[in-house]
Amino acid sequence: MKNTTLFISVFLLSVNFTLGQSTKIDTTHTFQTNSLALNLDGARHAYHPNNEGLLHNLNGGITKEEATTNRFTKNRGYGIAKKKITNSELYEGYIQPDGYFVSQTTPYYKDKPESSSERYADAETIPYITLSPAWKAKGIKNCDLAYVVNLDNGKNSAAIFTDYRGNDKNLEISLALAQLLEIPVTTKKSSSYDNKKTVTRYVGISNKNLKIYYFINSGDGNGKTAEEIKHIGVKLMGLK
Repeated sequence: MKNTTLFISVFLLSVNFTLGQSTKIDTTHTFQTNSLALNLDGARHAYHPNNEGLLHNLNGGITKEEATTNRFTKNRGYGIAKKKITNSELYEGYIQPDGYFVSQTTPYYKDKPESSSERYADAETIPYITLSPAWKAKGIKNCDLAYVVNLDNGKNSAAIFTDYRGNDKNLEISLALAQLLEIPVTTKKSSSYDNKKTVTRYVGISNKNLKIYYFINSGDGNGKTAEEIKHIGVKLMGLK
């Protein structure tokens, strides 16, 4: 009986030790940069047929004529979720109930339809870092997690990797992440196509020194809410 009890005790200690190893905090993967770009893709108010969005429609790949008629070719409107028009070679952008185009990112919630803005990461509310070739080379996949520290002011925030760009010219982050890190962004007053509305557009971001703790295989390939990102990021950093 004593031997059996001893065996069970040793086994439990071994299991606990193994579990402790598997949940060990690993903050060894880091990256620093002071070259930033702002990403508004996926924002619910990014683009509008009357050019009333947070970005000029040219940023989304469509001209005034293409926007107002909502007709463009397949390789146009790259910032907008679109569908092929029946019996035509042209495409049209999906429109939200409030009149804005559906702005797209890499699929964030894969179970949502392509026509829904909920399928994509909202740059206004989701603190995200845009995936790029260098991040993929490090082993980061869509919806893996990170923790970002603004070395210039001490502000910090959890973040998620999503969307994709084909170059590594700078670190591209969402408006939501920029705001959480208190990084100044540049805006400019502009007009809608019909000149009846004055619009404030985002046109740039200040370069700040950022340190990114990134966690390989920390995501499940599906999106998270801002609160979930915060909760998971704090745990990955061992802060709670």
